[in-house]
Amino acid sequence: MPAEPQAQHPDFAVLGDSWDLSLRADGYAANSVRSYRNGVANLAGWLAEHHPDVGPLEVTREHIRGWLIHVREATSSGSARSWFAGVRHFHRWLVTEDERADDPTATVKTPAPNDPQTPVLTGEQIRLLLGTCTGSGFVPRRDAAIIWLFVDGGVRLAEHAALDLEDVDLRDRIVYVAGKGSNRSGPRHRAVPIGVKAAQALDRYIRERRKHPFAGQPHLWLGDRGRARLSADGVDAVVKRRAAQVGLTVHPHMFRHTWASAFRAAGGSEGDLMLLGGWRSRTMLDRYGKAAAADRARESYRKLSYGDRL
Repeated sequence: MPAEPQAQHPDFAVLGDSWDLSLRADGYAANSVRSYRNGVANLAGWLAEHHPDVGPLEVTREHIRGWLIHVREATSSGSARSWFAGVRHFHRWLVTEDERADDPTATVKTPAPNDPQTPVLTGEQIRLLLGTCTGSGFVPRRDAAIIWLFVDGGVRLAEHAALDLEDVDLRDRIVYVAGKGSNRSGPRHRAVPIGVKAAQALDRYIRERRKHPFAGQPHLWLGDRGRARLSADGVDAVVKRRAAQVGLTVHPHMFRHTWASAFRAAGGSEGDLMLLGGWRSRTMLDRYGKAAAADRARESYRKLSYGDRL
C-alpha cells in the first residue's frame, strides 16, 4: 500500500486564509488569486512530504530552492515561474504583516521561462475547418462566424465569448473587444480590424440571428437547442467539435498564435502587432517571431538544399 500523504503544516491554512483575504482586498483578479494559492499549496505539500515540521514561518531559502527544483522536474519551468510568483508574494506579505522578520525568497531568482513551441495552423487546416461550416441555417453560420473571427481577429477566447451585438461594426469592419485586465485597472479595450471575408461571415450570422428566439439579448453569440447564450466553454466546444469532424485537434488559442505568426511573416511590425493583439509585453511577440523566422528558414533551405544541388 502506498504511504499516506503527510498533512500540511497547520499554519499554511491559517495564514493562507488571511493572505487570500488581503489579495482580494487589494483587488487581485480571481485568476491571479487562484494561481498564487496553487503555488503556495504546492510548496506546502512538498514541505509536508520532505520537511513535515517546517511551516510558513520556518521556510528558508534552501527550502524554496529545493521546491523549485522539484517543480521544474515534475511539471515545467513555466509552472515553477508561475507558482514562485505566488510563493514570493505570500512571504513578502508575511513580512509586511510582521508574521516573520525575513523573506526567504528575497535572494532566489525567478525561474527562467521555458521556450515552448507555439503550435500554429496551416492554411489548409483552416480551410478544412471552415469547410465544416458550409450551408445556411443558424448553427453553420454561427460557427463559421466564430471561426472567422478567431482566424482574422486574433482575439482571445474570453474576449470572443464576451462580445455583444453592438460591439460589431460591419460598415468599418471593426470589432470592439474588452481585453485582459484586473479588478484594479479594469479591462483594456481595443478595436480589432477584420477583413472582408470575416465581416461577410459575421453579417450572414447576424442576419440569421434575427430569427432566433433570444434575438433581443445583447450578447453576440446565441446558443442552439433553446439556449439563450453561448458561453466561453460553448465557443470552445464549437471549435473542438468542428475540428474533430476533419480529424484535427484544435483549441481556440491556436488561432491567436497563427494570426500573430502570419502577421509577422507577412512583414507586419512588432509595434502594430502589440497594439492589435492587446499585449504589453514583448515575451509573446518574441515567441511568435521565432515561429515565423523558423518557417522562413525552412522555406529558404528548400530553395537552397545542398542535397538537391549534388
